[in-house]
Amino acid sequence: MVQYFERLFTKHKQYSTFLEVRMFTWNFGSVYKTIRRSKGLTQKMVCGGFLSTTTLSKIENHHVVPSVEHMIFLLDQINMSVEEFHYICNFYQPSERQKIFSQYRKVAQKPKIDEIQRLIVSCDNYLSKQHDVPVEHLRSILKIVLFMRQHGPNKKDRDFGHLTEKIYHYLDKQDTWYMSDLRLLQTILYAFPVENLPQLTKRIFESLEKYKDFQNIKEAQINILTNISTIYFYNQLKNECEEVTLKILDLAKELKRYDSLGFAQVRLGICRGDEALIENGLALLRLTDEQDLLTMLEEEVKKYR
Repeated sequence: MVQYFERLFTKHKQYSTFLEVRMFTWNFGSVYKTIRRSKGLTQKMVCGGFLSTTTLSKIENHHVVPSVEHMIFLLDQINMSVEEFHYICNFYQPSERQKIFSQYRKVAQKPKIDEIQRLIVSCDNYLSKQHDVPVEHLRSILKIVLFMRQHGPNKKDRDFGHLTEKIYHYLDKQDTWYMSDLRLLQTILYAFPVENLPQLTKRIFESLEKYKDFQNIKEAQINILTNISTIYFYNQLKNECEEVTLKILDLAKELKRYDSLGFAQVRLGICRGDEALIENGLALLRLTDEQDLLTMLEEEVKKYR
């Protein structure tokens, strides 16, 4: 189950450790000048009326460290993300930290136990040299996913409880949940009593609403709705499950996400006792070669039909 439901929305996240920020700002000016010139842009063209050419010259020659505001402005003028610029600063190679998050994006699609274990080791090695809160959170996520892959979402033990409690205490004190926080929360939803889910869901949706115009938000919505649907489903709360799954169905159609569309059809078919809907969903997953998801849902059909 986790091999599908742990598609955590990590795309386009930009993280920085102290060491990386220090290196990044040190290289910023000279690398920026090289890119600007290669694009045929003059200092005057870049600065417009926002920044003086004198200030840009000082930045490019390492006489001034740019403020965050100036850094973002300058990167916008060359149409480049912080992540890409950082990659270039590291001689067109990902940093150790970027490698960890890049590998996580791959693992999160179809996580295998040995891959998760190797990535946990990479996090441990990195954290032995650097203090990095997001990587610490990622390690916790990976340990939770590993436990659930090995034992299922309903089995609990002391270490599992400690991990989920640690993450929730971090999140609960916040008055706003950002995308990285929602990714963390999505991982531990299975640890909460089902009676707490409606209130938790309400707060999640309030946070997602703030991001309604943000890139890729609908993919994030599908992921977290899928987890919520599954929790309701395995607790035999079919009305609540159907309500959430209908939202997945609409989003899947809009995004042409055929894996999620097949999933929603099968899940709705089970909730409604609709054999035709179940078969349509399974057929779609066979056509799209979503074998892992297909196997999981076929088992659901056998058990809960």
